[in-house]
Amino acid sequence: MSTAPARPTPSPGGLTAPPRMIATDLDGTLLDADGRVSRRNADALRRAEEAGVRVVVATGRPIWWLQPVLDTGFTGTAVCLNGAVVFDVGRRDIVGTSPLTTTVMTDFVRALDARTGRTALAVERLGVDAGSCWAERSYDHPWGDAEFQLTDRDDLLSEPAAKLLIRLGHDSRALAVAAREVAGDDVHVTYSSDDGLIEVAAAGVNKGATLSRLAGQWGISAAETIVFGDMPNDLEMLAWAAHGVAMGNAHPDVHAVADEVAPEHHEDGVAQVLERWF
Repeated sequence: MSTAPARPTPSPGGLTAPPRMIATDLDGTLLDADGRVSRRNADALRRAEEAGVRVVVATGRPIWWLQPVLDTGFTGTAVCLNGAVVFDVGRRDIVGTSPLTTTVMTDFVRALDARTGRTALAVERLGVDAGSCWAERSYDHPWGDAEFQLTDRDDLLSEPAAKLLIRLGHDSRALAVAAREVAGDDVHVTYSSDDGLIEVAAAGVNKGATLSRLAGQWGISAAETIVFGDMPNDLEMLAWAAHGVAMGNAHPDVHAVADEVAPEHHEDGVAQVLERWF
């Protein structure tokens, strides 16, 4: 009589039992090299959901770029735009927002340009479709599948936005350092690519803060949570959770704060960790 293969022994970090909440980034984490969720990753998350675990997608992507995870049948909660928007996938409903105000964006951009020279801007406004993406003509998005409507800077900054995107040069870290120096505590600055793009949210808005709030609403603690990520926009959620997992392909700053380094995203690293329990 055949028997199922034994599960590897968990390496639980701060977890004392199987997690009650799983949060995973998408690009470079859950998605494979083709930008899809592999069968193995999808099956691991499905088994966790069937066991009663809250599964949350936590991404810098806007709502309208969630298709890779929607293709798996996912109907849970998505924390989008680095924590600025919470989307109930099953209900197709935005259930929480933390936008940047026009005044904060205008003052921050003016101060940053005075420090670095003129930047190129785009915004992702509060909405559920790509019509919420706007950019200056000088803005060059690093991901070719993005669709931005073009406008001038005054119009761009005339409405609240979930996320402000700023490009200059080819060094995201250096641009982020300059942005944080001029911003102080007025905005939250992060990045998820290394080619001169930073992502700006309202003060205190990041994936970790939003996950913490949701977990509290669901009666779940950080001590019962595992998270997966690969880039600096994942740092806060890895620091918050009891067990933060960096992918093998992750940024060095993410490796530095993680409790564990998993295999790379194209090797089903998320599933390889979750299969200890599910």
